Amino acid sequence: MKNLSRPKLVLYAGIIISFVMLESPLILLANRIEPLIMGVPFLLAWNLFWWFVLTALFLAAYFTNWGSASAPLNQPKEPAGETS
Repeated sequence: MKNLSRPKLVLYAGIIISFVMLESPLILLANRIEPLIMGVPFLLAWNLFWWFVLTALFLAAYFTNWGSASAPLNQPKEPAGETS
């Protein structure tokens, strides 16, 4: 847990909350046809909203180099046998 910085904790929390809102029985709270949101039933609007939230969080995680401990993975390696 000591390797988790504040931005990573926020990303993890946001992703977990979004999954819970999208995939848990809480979706039954949104199981309504009325009200229509821009002509779309509320349940579909609920799913689309949380899907966009998850997509944005995963995109933010990707751009913040999510999963790496300290250094980027794409650092060039020195060829074998050559030293500086």
